[in-house]
Amino acid sequence: MKKQSYALALLATFAITSCSRMNNLNDPLSSTATDAANASALTGTAATPLALPTAPNNKIAYYAFDATPTGSPVVNLPLINFANAANEVVLFEGSAWEMADSVHYGSSSSYILTVNPHYHSYASIIADVRVLQSRGVKVLMNVDDAASWNTTTPFTTWNGTGLNYTQFAAFVKACIIDSLHFDGIALDVEHLGSTPANTNYTNLIKAFGSYFGPLSSNSTTTVYTAAIYDGAAAGTAIGQNTSVAQYLNFVEDMGYWENNTTRFNRWATHIGNSKTMVGVSKQYNSLSNATTAAAWEPSGARKAGIMVFAGNVDSSYTNTIFRAVK
Repeated sequence: MKKQSYALALLATFAITSCSRMNNLNDPLSSTATDAANASALTGTAATPLALPTAPNNKIAYYAFDATPTGSPVVNLPLINFANAANEVVLFEGSAWEMADSVHYGSSSSYILTVNPHYHSYASIIADVRVLQSRGVKVLMNVDDAASWNTTTPFTTWNGTGLNYTQFAAFVKACIIDSLHFDGIALDVEHLGSTPANTNYTNLIKAFGSYFGPLSSNSTTTVYTAAIYDGAAAGTAIGQNTSVAQYLNFVEDMGYWENNTTRFNRWATHIGNSKTMVGVSKQYNSLSNATTAAAWEPSGARKAGIMVFAGNVDSSYTNTIFRAVK
């Protein structure tokens, strides 16, 4: 038994080390002079983090790398100016480990490096993250949940090493905080479908909370949130369970096409108004509907804020919504 524990510890150390090397700074995929010039800045930590936004002023914009802008003329904007009224930005698509260790997890055909006109290297993405952070914007990395989270091995490393929930949480922390110097994680809770979350899943959610969010050692600087699709059974394990939700700053409802008040109460009734917000999307929410949701407050209380998914589809739409927050 002692030998097995020692072996697991070595495996975890190996996995964490692979992220803390920050291999993307020597990334052969980084082909521009700009990326080379930025390398020295990226090796250091981000600017000193400012205080976290407070309810109802969490204005969280998702940057979807494959978003297709609308309007005339069509303008595809980079991270640094797609949502100037946001105070939190989530990088959506890709993974923290491919950015932190592109030697083992990244490739020239990586999805986020082929679908966006502004980013063809991980270093160029991180350079713009640093600009946002210098302005006081919190930058989070999306983390998709997966069927494997219901097992005792939620993640497998590039070389086939299985990590348990505590090792995987430490791996994510090593990538996002130690290597990338980002400000937190945003879970995308929808990939288990009709399968409910079990104890393995909730143990992992809590383990992430050791490093990110209000109960972590980084409670004053990091943000830990979850975007929940109510059609996925796993969402109730977070959004309707105070013992789990306490580890997160807030949750966001992704039922964009549903009644805004109904979907807010779906979670707030269980975990509290200040830990709940709704998300909006131009695909489903008119500007009038979205700004009303942003300005609305529950009776006698405050909501967490407002989220705009794929905010880079339409910058004007996104910023107008954030300016409606009272």
